[in-house]
Amino acid sequence: MRVVLSSLFISASLVAADLSCKCLYGDDCWPSENEWSELAQTLASPDALIIDQRPPGAVCHPQDPLYSEEACTTLVNSQDDPAYMSSLINGLNYLNFDSLINSTTILDCPYQPESANATCHQGRVPPYAINVTEVHEIQSALAFATQHNLRVVVKNTGHEAIGRAFGVGALEIYMNNFKNVTYHQGDFVPEGAPCDTEPEYAVTFGAGVSWNTAYLTADQHNRTVVGGLSPNGTVGAAAGWALGTGHSFLSPFYGLGADNVLQFTVVLPNGTYITANKYLTPDLFWAMRGGGGPSFGIVTSTTYRTHPNPSWTGAFWGAQANSTEAYINLLATWMKHHNNVSESGWAGNWPFTQQSLWLTMASQGTPNSQAANDSLNAFFDEAATVPGVTVLVRDTRAYRSYYQYVFENLVDSSHVIGFNFTAVIPGHSQSSTAAWLMPANVTSPEFAQEMAQVMANTSVLAVPFMVAGGYVSTIDPSTSAACPAWRRAITDMALISGGPSDEDIRPVYEAVHEDMLKFRNLAPPPLGGQYLNEADILEEEWQLSFWGESYPRLLAIKKEIDPNDLLIVFKGVNSEDWDNEITCKTV
Repeated sequence: MRVVLSSLFISASLVAADLSCKCLYGDDCWPSENEWSELAQTLASPDALIIDQRPPGAVCHPQDPLYSEEACTTLVNSQDDPAYMSSLINGLNYLNFDSLINSTTILDCPYQPESANATCHQGRVPPYAINVTEVHEIQSALAFATQHNLRVVVKNTGHEAIGRAFGVGALEIYMNNFKNVTYHQGDFVPEGAPCDTEPEYAVTFGAGVSWNTAYLTADQHNRTVVGGLSPNGTVGAAAGWALGTGHSFLSPFYGLGADNVLQFTVVLPNGTYITANKYLTPDLFWAMRGGGGPSFGIVTSTTYRTHPNPSWTGAFWGAQANSTEAYINLLATWMKHHNNVSESGWAGNWPFTQQSLWLTMASQGTPNSQAANDSLNAFFDEAATVPGVTVLVRDTRAYRSYYQYVFENLVDSSHVIGFNFTAVIPGHSQSSTAAWLMPANVTSPEFAQEMAQVMANTSVLAVPFMVAGGYVSTIDPSTSAACPAWRRAITDMALISGGPSDEDIRPVYEAVHEDMLKFRNLAPPPLGGQYLNEADILEEEWQLSFWGESYPRLLAIKKEIDPNDLLIVFKGVNSEDWDNEITCKTV
């Protein structure tokens, strides 16, 4: 069935003389069947071109030709399973990003429709997709999109905070098949490097490799790699994570993801397939490490530096307060110790919600350093004396390697102590996220009471990541496009909420945004900033929040590398003049 979402609907509020618009599915300019057939013949298999792609929920709508009771049951039972949702070419991790949502309208395709006559709207699900397996297919897709002025979106796992992997009336390039892994046993030298360049231990991952696979690969070679926190394995290791900067429990020890990239292979907007590194393409390499994907090209592989593989100590703690006063005192006590805990060698996560506080921490060595033990025990002991606070968990555990720590706390829930990330972080079938980078002076003991007041007034789940400071703070902010606020921060204050598929997500967006503003006001940019991979969908000053003083340079590089605006994303570099769906541009 051909489902048309007219470009008239998209641009009705933008009717003006000075607009330049993409050709959308259903427009007269949309390529003919013969033209699509010709494109299919250039692919590794003609079946790689998916025509008239429909949203996942189509199988649950009796009036839709794709209706299937069996397939619908599978979808409904799997809608809160991020691994399943990530495997879909026609769906993202969360239903709200499949849906077209604005201030007055929601066009969606719910998994559990209200009636048998309900309509499955196409929403933001691309009507055509290419399931690519080879580089030349990406090149063919970009050339075809350029020729026909099509909107292009790129999906890997679909784990993304504001839905940039999909778009109304777009052509989707699906990248999850690039799963090659190459380990470099101390012999990796970037292409074009001087002859006397010291070889490094490194590993190259294809764009579709997950962090679960990446950690295991490094561990099998008795090495570790700075990588993302990926409950259920839905974060890709080699594309959007690093392009958006990439934080890790390992970052305080070895730097951010962007700091550990040695080389990319990438298809540029003009279809050229190149190797990007600091020797061959210094400006592009700078921009790609933190400038966001796929703004500067479609990455097919990323090579990371690897590190030694020590044992780790995990520390787990949780407590519940019985009143607002007790909760504020508990949070203030934690903030008194927060910076010292980080500086003594701990990284981790400290969720707080509903008058509870949880710590899931890690430090190198078994046993770890005396300073690390002393700093955390000082907090544990003082927190136990706060009136109205009941300590629920206080435990430590030794781990052979960082891979074991990640597996037992983020993958296999049977080993979890305290806060269960595998159950909580994936959330509902609809999701909203925001974050703010908190500089060390704001998380200092002198600021503890004020921070505690703000934290206690947070209405959504807070999942702060203590992933900066340490080595991150020693790196010159000008070496990559990562938000300079990273170099001043210790904690990334992440906020998460969501809802079931039948609820209006817009109030959730507002709630998350309002809570984020409370932290933003404590450290406005450029002192603070926002982690690009945990972007707030309602952030208005996104250029300053995401990139600070780096934005003018990023914009110049983007305009040079993509003069035809082929790879523009929502709130991405050079998207200022485009509407939210990147369908029409004010010129």
